[in-house]
Amino acid sequence: MRLHNIVIKSLRQHWLSTGLAVFSIAMGIALLVAVFSLREQTSRNFRQVGMGVDAILAPKGSPLQITLVSLFHLEEMPRPGVISWKYMKQVEAEPTVVEVIPFCVGHTFGGFRVNAIDKRFLTDFEYRLGRKFSFKRSDGGRGRPFDTGDEAVAGWAAAKELGIRIGMSFNPVCGVAPGSPAHVDDHIRFVGIMAPTGTPHDRAIYMPLERFYTLGGHENIADMAADTEHRTVSGAYVKLKRILGGKAISPDVQGLQFAINQSSEAQLIRPEEVLPKLFNIIGWVDRVLLAIAAMVTVLGTVFLFVSLISALRERRRDIALMRSLGATRMTVFGLMLIESASIAIVGAALGCLLGHLIVGIGAYFIRVETGVALEAGYIALAEWFVLPGALVLGILTGILPAVQAYRLGVLKNLVPLA
Repeated sequence: MRLHNIVIKSLRQHWLSTGLAVFSIAMGIALLVAVFSLREQTSRNFRQVGMGVDAILAPKGSPLQITLVSLFHLEEMPRPGVISWKYMKQVEAEPTVVEVIPFCVGHTFGGFRVNAIDKRFLTDFEYRLGRKFSFKRSDGGRGRPFDTGDEAVAGWAAAKELGIRIGMSFNPVCGVAPGSPAHVDDHIRFVGIMAPTGTPHDRAIYMPLERFYTLGGHENIADMAADTEHRTVSGAYVKLKRILGGKAISPDVQGLQFAINQSSEAQLIRPEEVLPKLFNIIGWVDRVLLAIAAMVTVLGTVFLFVSLISALRERRRDIALMRSLGATRMTVFGLMLIESASIAIVGAALGCLLGHLIVGIGAYFIRVETGVALEAGYIALAEWFVLPGALVLGILTGILPAVQAYRLGVLKNLVPLA
């Protein structure tokens, strides 16, 4: 009988202990794979969202909070949460500034943020480097960008969840907290649904900036609508001058950022500088999950070791018979190592599949909450070492049982059956 047939027969004879060992290893590996994949994808996608914006001109306050409001449509803008139109135009006139797209936040509809923004956002803005919003049916969009004051467009996810159709009207809610009053006399009509982007912009609704200043119920809003000198905005996306063929931000931007940040009017926030701080804050969660996954994997390995020792005790006569029929000590030694490695590899492979299932479930909730799209099939860099690592772990776990099988005496264990 060939060696692999002997291994398969042995595993079948001890199917319960083998199955439990495979399951325990699989659970540990699944947690490791899920943590590695979610952490790597989340970090990459959150940073890619920020890459579409060179900088954010915003009021004084927490840079992280403002970034979450401006790019991820989370949190609220810190009070008073506005900058003057005049100062924004001064910044726009700076030689290192290419374009400024102002926006106003603070409204919702159906639980989704409604942002008033310059129309250039829909035509010129790159939500990721080299990618602009699309309304083409071939890309998954519908309709067109807004034009007049009573028009709006919806992100793909917002439209899907709220059942938005072209031509539908809605009343913006003044505030982001539940129970905030609606602008009952202001009816905004949807004229477009943006194609999916895999970014938080899919979970937002956009209307013309000018329409914000005509919404009923706002104090001192009439002056802002009539004269830009009195106008304020929540912030602005800023496109900065680039060098080296567009690969790097001009070093002159540092001086501009310092000057703005030292003023009492506003601050210039670079998402690429802020977002890493977010992962530093929540990094302890990853470390805790990795520690738990490592502990589960170790426990699975211990269970594998105990299973092999237990199986060895039950198979002493079988091994003695093999030896008497011509099997060498090294054959028996290799047999135990192959069994241990096989269990570890099968457990690791099953763990990888379960890990990606966990990623798929987690990706759904992350997309619902943040709009960031993750892939269940994404393979993290660390995952390439899972199967080789499991093979090594299986071999190391099987060494002691293999040594015991190697030393097993033939005459002592070759006794007649009762």
